[in-house]
Amino acid sequence: MPFAPTIEPDADLAKVRGHLSDAAKYALELRSRPADKRGADYAEDVRSAVDFINEFDPIERALTAAARPVEPVTESRGGKSLGADLGEHEFRSIGRQVVEGTGFDEWVSSGRRGAFVVETRNLIGEFSGASQFATGSNLLLPVGSPILATPTLQRRRFFVRDLVTVQGTGLSDVPYLRELNASTDEGGAGMVSEGSAKPEVALEFQAADAPVRKIAAWLPVTDEIMSDAPTLRGYIDSRLEYMLLIREEAQELNGNGTAPNLTGITATSGIQTQGAVAGDLPATIGQAIGKVENVDGEADGVALNPLNYWTAVTKRYATSFDNSGTGNAPNAAAGITWGLPAVRTRALADTKAIVAAWKLGATIFDREQTTIKVGDQHNDNFIKNILVVLAEKRVAFAIWRPALFVDTTVPNS
Repeated sequence: MPFAPTIEPDADLAKVRGHLSDAAKYALELRSRPADKRGADYAEDVRSAVDFINEFDPIERALTAAARPVEPVTESRGGKSLGADLGEHEFRSIGRQVVEGTGFDEWVSSGRRGAFVVETRNLIGEFSGASQFATGSNLLLPVGSPILATPTLQRRRFFVRDLVTVQGTGLSDVPYLRELNASTDEGGAGMVSEGSAKPEVALEFQAADAPVRKIAAWLPVTDEIMSDAPTLRGYIDSRLEYMLLIREEAQELNGNGTAPNLTGITATSGIQTQGAVAGDLPATIGQAIGKVENVDGEADGVALNPLNYWTAVTKRYATSFDNSGTGNAPNAAAGITWGLPAVRTRALADTKAIVAAWKLGATIFDREQTTIKVGDQHNDNFIKNILVVLAEKRVAFAIWRPALFVDTTVPNS
């Protein structure tokens, strides 16, 4: 019979390790049986024990993480604790952080005079490299840190930021080495006869820098709106944060590198190109994926215009319904990009797509996460009871291996 131990939600690590030992003994016992004693389910039974052994590492890591004490998180600048009154895990949007912050309370208690500043923390993407996770109802939530921003606000779509690696920085200009001709240099190892010289591998790098740039937007709001915390929160969450994400994405894709712009992917030398396969978007994307793999990358996402995406998804054929059967290219939502996540953005023209190994190829550096400022000093706002809500952030964008990005021409239909 298959090896299938029951692991209770509150099982301790020692008990689970005991199951691992049992699985190994069970598999060895089965393998030692004579061929005429193995039975019809022999292969399935062996496989069940081997599968449990292969899955043990992530189970052990999860249980180890769950056993660690949860500590409150403090602000990076040494301010007050953010985790003390949030519970173990809590989602707090940027707007909620503003209206629940001490700055807003003090501003209201002072009769809504003057200005206040709230430095919010948007942790979307910050845990992409985390290896320890909670279990049970908090499955895949990082242990020890409250998640301060909702990963998917009501109107939030998938962004380029969700594809690339994201990390913080304290620099105003991030120096880095851009890797060139990696696929050629990786073949530098060779076969060596006894007593012969070993081949030297010459790695090629290009010094580069990623300057930190500021992205900002502001909205005028009435004094009445500012007095109503839920409405103010909605303004910030549904408008300002989204505007910053839209502009950041456009820069990461198309920025020309001239201050105050970032250097985007399409403006970086060394990226690959892929021509359109006439009338076949999936085939075009597939060939671009092949080019990423041909330089030892693993494509993990596609960015393209939503018009191209939905034109391909909804395409009909006279000989097959929804492109299924008779050999036509797939046009189900996953089939368009061959199972890769798709960022649908109008920052790319309807003639272009970017196929890439995003996490390996690029990094977003957060120098200053979204800061909200409120004041009435602009123009004649004071006499009109109008306030300005300003949101700004500072980011840098580094492209480590240009060859992992394929600038793809998209077919018209």
